Amino acid sequence: MKKTNKVLLLLIFILSMNHFTIAQSKKADAIIGTWLMPDNAGKIKIYKENDHFNGKIIWFKETEKDGSPLKDKNNPNENLRSRTIVGTNVMKNFKYKGKNIWDEGTFYAPQLGKVTTPTCNLIDKNHLEIEISLWLFSKTIKLTRIE
Repeated sequence: MKKTNKVLLLLIFILSMNHFTIAQSKKADAIIGTWLMPDNAGKIKIYKENDHFNGKIIWFKETEKDGSPLKDKNNPNENLRSRTIVGTNVMKNFKYKGKNIWDEGTFYAPQLGKVTTPTCNLIDKNHLEIEISLWLFSKTIKLTRIE
């Protein structure tokens, strides 16, 4: 095979790998957005930081009895119990695994004060399921995109 043919084949291979990487990145970014929690309980904004996906609560329906923002009173860290739930990072360090699955991250459930390692499954562009397991119990939280 001539040298120019080898160079051409190498160039085609590099360009196709670049296209594949861009396509994978676009699929990975499909989770980014604002999501409504079940029963309109709150909103989670999922964003990308480096190669990881995180999410924070940006709105929460429930308030304290006096109408002030709900506090993170079930947090196992006593120093964090006075912070508000709004603004709390509840999803940390998720990685895209392919086939619309993100995992290896942690999810903090402020109502329970527990951290778990769920799997996120993007059902379609507007529906995200988060499969949470705590001890022997498991629950699927279904989020709906609102952007």
